[in-house]
Amino acid sequence: MIAKALIDSDWCVDVAFGVSGPFCCKYEEIGCTSHVVPHGQWLVGGNLWRSCRCWYREGLAMCRFIRLMRRVRPKLVYVNTIMGVAAVAAARILRIPSIWHIRELFDDVGGEMIPPSLGGRYLVRNVIRRLPDRVIAISRAVVDNIVGDRATRNVHVVPNAVASAFFEENCPQRECRTRLKVPCEGPLIGVPGTLRPVKGHAFFLDAAAIVARKCPDCNFAITGDGTSRFREELQEKVGRLAIEHRVHFVGTVPDMRCFYRACDLVCVPSRSESFGRTVIEAFAAGVPVVASAVGGICETVDHEATGLLVPFGDVEGLTRQLVRLLEDRPLRETLAARAQQKARACYSETVHVDRIRSVVEEVARVDTDPRAMVAKHIVSRSDRRRGRQE
Repeated sequence: MIAKALIDSDWCVDVAFGVSGPFCCKYEEIGCTSHVVPHGQWLVGGNLWRSCRCWYREGLAMCRFIRLMRRVRPKLVYVNTIMGVAAVAAARILRIPSIWHIRELFDDVGGEMIPPSLGGRYLVRNVIRRLPDRVIAISRAVVDNIVGDRATRNVHVVPNAVASAFFEENCPQRECRTRLKVPCEGPLIGVPGTLRPVKGHAFFLDAAAIVARKCPDCNFAITGDGTSRFREELQEKVGRLAIEHRVHFVGTVPDMRCFYRACDLVCVPSRSESFGRTVIEAFAAGVPVVASAVGGICETVDHEATGLLVPFGDVEGLTRQLVRLLEDRPLRETLAARAQQKARACYSETVHVDRIRSVVEEVARVDTDPRAMVAKHIVSRSDRRRGRQE
């Protein structure tokens, strides 16, 4: 979305990926030039020896980025993950303006980023404060957990966007359920996302077992694929709870709009979320949401206005709110309507792109000669388009 927005604003975009893959072709199809620059090792944890090895590899990656940037001559470097420290450092050395877009959380709140053994969180925050010209964070939770107070002067909080397609009607609920191979009759509670422990599936299943007793015709659909071991653990838990005939693991759903349309309500029971994209997707699709009160979800869901929040691990509270929505159709409709209105106002692609573009133009001070280069985790401008036109 960011690369496309820059291209639409007449930037020439080069994209640098950490590894090769089909996404290179995807970006080239929209007009980008792709490069592969291995990087992204610095927040993977481990002992002091492993940390030193990671920093050595990032040093090599920084040298590769310096060579690439000298060749491409970008006006701006846009790094789209906290793992792209090598690219931000290269931009600083070459005195190229840079924006660091941070989406992750540290492991102390359930995130996947582990501070290095040498320097820890203090080092990470100083790197973020000193290297980029601007920082974009996807939520206030990311600012508090990753960025810290000392860098907030140059930080912009820009929430994620939901694709325009989620606002569109696609097919009737019954047809969507048929596609997903779930029961067409009775209420359906959906849990979107990937199959990972941090997504809180075990917490949800404990509540689902009680809901199933209170609402005998209710079914549950869970999306995503994870490790075979974790899936087996969940299926064993479902068996112990005696709800195997009610819980349907539907795997990866190519069109998530179909999943949301199939559901009467959506539950996002995560232990940790830096933002919670599935929440705003459900908002856009017009489906009421019950979610854990964690991380960025607390900034997205207005309790009792656009959805319902429950403390993570409060099985009784989650059960109560799920049953409440199942039994109160007017409340479901009211919450869904307000949530969809908020999604249009705050999380649409247009709003998101305008916010990103304003930060880009502020940093790059674009005039009549925009230059950019982009990498999958880095966006920048070059003068290639201008050269072709001449």
